[in-house]
Amino acid sequence: MTDTTPPLRVALLGAGLFATNSHAPVLIKFKDVFDTKAVWSRTKESAEKLAPKLGCEALGGETELDSLMARQDIDAFVVALPLDVQPALVLRLLKAGKHVLSEKPIAPTVELAQQLVAEYQAIPEQQRQWSVAENFRYEPGIETVAEKIRTNEIGDILLLSLVVKNPFRHDNPYLNTAWRKEPSWYGGLFVDAFIHAAAAIRTMIPGELRQVSAVTSHRADHLPGPDTMAGHVQWENGVQGTITASYASDTFHYAFEVTGRQGTIVLQRSTKQPGYDLIVTKGMGKDTAVTTEFFKFQGLDKEFLAFAAACRKQGDDKNTPQQALQDLKLVQALLESGKQGGAVVKVQT
Repeated sequence: MTDTTPPLRVALLGAGLFATNSHAPVLIKFKDVFDTKAVWSRTKESAEKLAPKLGCEALGGETELDSLMARQDIDAFVVALPLDVQPALVLRLLKAGKHVLSEKPIAPTVELAQQLVAEYQAIPEQQRQWSVAENFRYEPGIETVAEKIRTNEIGDILLLSLVVKNPFRHDNPYLNTAWRKEPSWYGGLFVDAFIHAAAAIRTMIPGELRQVSAVTSHRADHLPGPDTMAGHVQWENGVQGTITASYASDTFHYAFEVTGRQGTIVLQRSTKQPGYDLIVTKGMGKDTAVTTEFFKFQGLDKEFLAFAAACRKQGDDKNTPQQALQDLKLVQALLESGKQGGAVVKVQT
């Protein structure tokens, strides 16, 4: 956005942990891009705690939400609400003629997500921008891996390996919310947390996934539904991949490894500072060449700026609802295979 472009006038819906710790800081950081007019929460007390940081008014309850949606001084809404209530509200906002940036996942089930996308596409004239916030699609480390693969830096891609060990302990504040502890949908943390990994591997490897198989288990009593998975995925172009993921582990590790005919790329969460370490290895023996880079986390900033640009028709946003739907289709296919004891399941197109 240029200096002459007026800020996008926004309201933040939700004043919980993620809205407070992630969304609000971005809105504050980019005050030249976003003019935050209000923060709303289902309980006004929560909004009143966050509003002073944003320098805006606090609203709460259904009546004040209706008034907020009708305001002409608000262009867009940033939505971070529980997954069981967020999809219906997103649709209301879009039908009210507002731009929307809603937190991932797009919906708790593929069926509901498909319905949302269809209704969004059916909205008549002057369709508003709807982006589903997936910061992994905008992380520089992940974008760099995708570019190296696109430019054939390690040759034809053969394999992908994904390892996710992401502890959700008893005292994790993000776990101790009603909609996460007792979700009304199947899949537990895989629907809400593993969706990041799904977006990442779909960003890195070109083409769509064809089929998956997975074995899932429930190993930690305090976690909802399946919390551990070992799986196999296959792309339409022949690339194969393995997935091992657990939210029951007490150790953290997050890594992607892509094997090509002429080299290997490893992208893993750094243990020294917030961000990703990227390691590219080519050759073998005395001819081995290794290059390393570090990428800071920037996905949240970049996804917000891309949304603002898309609202202004100044650029495209990679976080389309269609991409979010495909992420969820991959997750749901893995979970369905797990329910069937590892049977091969086609990924919906």
